[in-house]
Amino acid sequence: MTRGRPEDPPRSPRRRSPIRRALVAGVGALAAVAPVAAQARPMPAMSHDPPPPSSDRIELIDDPAQQTLTIQLGPIDLPAGISHHELDQLPVQEGTIPFDFTIRGFHVEAVDGGEDPVPQIVIHHLNLIDPGRRELFLPIALRVLAASHETPPVEVPGWLFGIPMRKGARFLALTMLHNPTDETYRGVRIRLVLQYERSEHLPLYTIVPWHIDTMFPTGSKAFDLPPGGLRKSYDASPAVRGLILGLGGHLHRYATALRLEDVTTGEVLYEAELDVDDEGHMTAIPPLRYRGKGLGLLIEPSHVYRVTAEYHNPTGETIPDGGMGSVAGAFLPLEEWPASNPADPLYAADYAWVLESLTHEAMDMDMQRSKETRPPR
Repeated sequence: MTRGRPEDPPRSPRRRSPIRRALVAGVGALAAVAPVAAQARPMPAMSHDPPPPSSDRIELIDDPAQQTLTIQLGPIDLPAGISHHELDQLPVQEGTIPFDFTIRGFHVEAVDGGEDPVPQIVIHHLNLIDPGRRELFLPIALRVLAASHETPPVEVPGWLFGIPMRKGARFLALTMLHNPTDETYRGVRIRLVLQYERSEHLPLYTIVPWHIDTMFPTGSKAFDLPPGGLRKSYDASPAVRGLILGLGGHLHRYATALRLEDVTTGEVLYEAELDVDDEGHMTAIPPLRYRGKGLGLLIEPSHVYRVTAEYHNPTGETIPDGGMGSVAGAFLPLEEWPASNPADPLYAADYAWVLESLTHEAMDMDMQRSKETRPPR
């Protein structure tokens, strides 16, 4: 049974200070894209070791004048009209952080072999993963950033907040591409452009992305929606004490609620204010709507936290993979962030998944297409 206070009346809007307004604009944008990094597909049993990450199609380009570090992936040819499962995707690429910095913004772009822009629609998604640090609520590799063709440039106040990256640390970069356009693009390179700060005194606070999903800890983050009502929840405790600075959420059609609660105290920490159209599609999940005071929302390793997503499917039929439910955002640790433990079975399973994720997604898409084209009995 979900504990909370659904009977509490809505609270009146509060006036925000300039710092709070900057926080809304910055970490709110980060929270809006963080859930993309949490997406996964079913993890099939593996009877072999996953392929090691590659480093043959990755390049790091530093521009000190612009304070940008570009992670460039490719080249790859994108024939006209090719789908995800038909394309021989780039393998997962491994790189090394060249110097200490904090990320204060990022955007993605694509160019062809002649450096001409390629429509960003070809970028289904791109993930940046730090295998040396763990997630807040799970002992798996930290999902640092995620983006798709729909992701606008993201910025946080560079003097106030930033995501720390350390010299010599390994990272993994993976992208799934397709080309729904009528034009073929050759020698395409996908670029993740990181805006950074290198000053020893900036930013004032270092933040870490976090997320918690109703389908943790492993496997698909999507679930079937049977007719009528459905509630999905997951409970977990954070690895360290700290402040949640920004919140955002991810849901699918026919969602009716998304909550984050402190099970230990019974307090509802976040109740998403859903904007839904007449057909049940989610039009907006406003970020940074928490019940707290001060800079952020304090969470403790001694407490248990629960994410809950609720749906009501009015169609009368089960919708395969019709639901998702996650909360994500920016976290200010008040303790040293823990390193990952590759010997942890969950970490090992997740790492193997990452290295074969593109194969898994292609397999899953093939299966889905087979279901869609299978003649009725």
